[in-house]
This record gives sequence, structure tokens and C-alpha cells, in this order.
Amino acid sequence: MRPTARVRHNRGLQTAAKLCRQYLKWFGNASYKPTRNEERWVLETLRGQSIKMVIDVGANAGKWSLMAAELFSEATLYALEVVPDTAAMLRANAARQPRIKCFNLGLAAHSGTMSLRCHAAASTHATFTEYPHSWTGERIECPVLRGDEFLAREGIGAVDFLKLDVEGAEHLVLEGLADLLREQRARFVQFEYGRVNILTHFLLRDFYELFGSHGYLVGKIYPDYVDFREYELSDEDFLGPNYLACRPGDPALSRLRGRHATAGGRPHT
Repeated sequence: MRPTARVRHNRGLQTAAKLCRQYLKWFGNASYKPTRNEERWVLETLRGQSIKMVIDVGANAGKWSLMAAELFSEATLYALEVVPDTAAMLRANAARQPRIKCFNLGLAAHSGTMSLRCHAAASTHATFTEYPHSWTGERIECPVLRGDEFLAREGIGAVDFLKLDVEGAEHLVLEGLADLLREQRARFVQFEYGRVNILTHFLLRDFYELFGSHGYLVGKIYPDYVDFREYELSDEDFLGPNYLACRPGDPALSRLRGRHATAGGRPHT
């Protein structure tokens, strides 16, 4: 059967195509919920790995930071949220956890301010891009600091786990942390990749090349393993959401790969 106009306008076949797309999203773990996409599994796997310093960039209202504080009982957590109203929610939610230090601040490739488009009813989608959300929102100027400058200011020499969820600005944060990455003073870096990268023109390939240039491995996070392997063009699917970078000699790498990983590092299909 060829995809003629008659075929493509057939409602039954349109429904079948939609179901196929939903299946591919499921198979690709395209969920943004930490308990379903297993961001939590990653943290649980790293328990007992001497995780003492955690930085959450794009902390929003603090859900991930609180989860990390629960699982890393000896860690100090720096939770950074750039939007003032959301940062106030973060402080309120983290008030019961003294190991979380909250900042109304974002990290970027420069120090100063950054213009963000945000909406009070959609705090998780604040972005510096013109992502075509269904809401218009408003533009506000938010405080940012170059990452290496922030670490120096706070006296942080090394970071055990760095989590980035900044709606397309991940590459700007990483640019501002050039010294940290070059000197491999970040043990694990979790970052997001998805449709917003179409607008930023910073593709998954660029993430692989950036981390690879500093000696890190990169893999996509799945519910019970991280798929560490070389990048392929077919990986550029914009499904998202989360990837993990780590040093190749890290003692936790074998546990993160999971027992179901194949010898070549690719999942069974």
C-alpha cells in the first residue's frame, strides 16, 4: 500500500498512524514525569555512591530537589530557579529541608539578565525561546550568572550531580560551566533534549560532541538503565526527555548501564 492522498485521508489509517506515534513515544521513554521516566531510578541507583554536592538548575517548585534530598541523605543541594514567583514557591516547598539552598537565579553563558517568556499557570515552561505554546505569556528580565562564576562565588570545587531542566537553555548553562567540564569536576550531568532544540539549533549531536570533547560518555535515561553509546543520526528524534553524561571510568557506570543492556550498548528491539 502506498501513502496516496486517499490512504492518508482515511480516518482508520490516520488513527493507526497516531497509535504508532504514541507507541514510539512510549518505546522512546518520552515522559517528563520523574517517577515514570525514571529520573528517580537514576538517583536510587547512585545511592551509596558518595553523592555530596548536587545542583539543580531550573528547579521550578522543587519537586526534583526534594526527591534528590530524600535519596542522597548526605548531600547539600543548590536549587536554582530563575523566575521570581516560581523561586518563591521553591523556597516555600523546600523550607522543611535544611540541606536545600534556594536561589532566585539562573545559570547562563554570561552574567547579568536574560529575557524569558513565562506564564503563571505554566511555570514549568518558562523559556528564552519563542516556543509555540498555546499561551502568550509575558516577557520578564531574570537574573543569571555564568556557571563557573557561581561555583567560585559559593566555594564549590566539584559537583557530584548536576541536573539541568531549563527549557532549551541547557547549552548556554554548559557554556558557562566550561571550566567545570574541561577539568571533569562534574561527576554526573543530567540534561534535557526535545522539540525546543529545533528552535535553539543545538541538537543532540551537539550535546554528544560537547561532552565527548571533555571525555564524558552520554546516554539516554530509560526506566531501568542508561543507554550509553555512540551517537547516531537516527537518534535525532526530538522525543526527549533526559540524558546523562558521566566519566567513562566512574565506578557506578556498570550499575547505570543496567543488567539488560546488550554487549554493543544498544537496547533490544
